[in-house]
Amino acid sequence: MKTRLILKPGQKGTKKLAGIYGDMLVCVRYRYDGKRGKRLKTVELIVEETDWDPEKKYDTGKGYYSKS
Repeated sequence: MKTRLILKPGQKGTKKLAGIYGDMLVCVRYRYDGKRGKRLKTVELIVEETDWDPEKKYDTGKGYYSKS
C-alpha cells in the first residue's frame, strides 16, 4: 500500500473532515492499495495534549532521557 498524498487541514480534500474534527485534525492521507484496487482516506488526530518541559528528564519505560 502506498501513500501518494498528505494534506494539511483546510486544503482541498480535507474540509469536510476539518469540519468534523476541528483542531484535532493533523493531516489527511490518501493511500492506494494496488492489490485490492482501493483508495483509502485516513486521518491523523490529536487525542491527548499535555504540558512538556524539554529541559526535564522523562521516564520512557526503557530509561530516562533528557534534551541535553
